[in-house]
Amino acid sequence: MMTDSFLIVVALAGLVTLALKCAFIEGQQYFKLPPWFTESLEFVPPAVLCALVIPGIFQGDVGLVSAFGSVGVDPKPIAACIAAITFFATKKTIPTLIIGMVSLYAVYWLQF
Repeated sequence: MMTDSFLIVVALAGLVTLALKCAFIEGQQYFKLPPWFTESLEFVPPAVLCALVIPGIFQGDVGLVSAFGSVGVDPKPIAACIAAITFFATKKTIPTLIIGMVSLYAVYWLQF
């Protein structure tokens, strides 16, 4: 249930996030970041993606498995591998998402 204190915390977190992002964008006219720092920023998106995706794949019985019942083989790593192969073959996001989700449900339902 959303309370007033929850909404205040979410709003403040959003403002802090906006301020941090604006500090880099608007601050570029006032100071120059060192080259080693700007070069290292290109590694941030893959690191964040790994931090979000990898635990979701290997975390255990959550999501699909906890909602529909336990199966012998966890379908998430298999579907992730199929999605990765799809991405490397097509270099397109939408087919990767579609084939990844279809394979997730297919691997799950084939075990019954």
